[in-house]
Amino acid sequence: RLANAEDEWVFTDMALLRQVVVPAVRMSLKLHQDHFLSPDEYEESSVLFQAIRHHEQNLVIAHEADPVWRKSVLTGAPSLLTLRHVLNEGLDEYKVIMLNKRFLSFRVVKLNRECVRGLWAGQQQELIFMRNRNS
Repeated sequence: RLANAEDEWVFTDMALLRQVVVPAVRMSLKLHQDHFLSPDEYEESSVLFQAIRHHEQNLVIAHEADPVWRKSVLTGAPSLLTLRHVLNEGLDEYKVIMLNKRFLSFRVVKLNRECVRGLWAGQQQELIFMRNRNS
């Protein structure tokens, strides 16, 4: 819950919370991230307004467990942003994850059965050699 009891009014209207507060907090996360990349970018309100419009159209900001996130991944949204909570050795860390859709070109190589068997046999022989402590 909230630390201050005076802020409990937010939970009285869940529609307001879902339609206004949640999108505002998500957008503020993105704008805060942009501020670290370019601190002077949003000094003019028109530039800020254009950035918010652009982010609303091209960016999905949601939790990774949210059905909106999954739907956006499956439909090929151009950009996804989330805040991930990571517990690492007792430390609470938050990481901003930004995924951008882009096309990569790479080559696919086909290996025949004999080549795979030869590589596998070599790996097995290395494993046996490395584990042998009788030398």
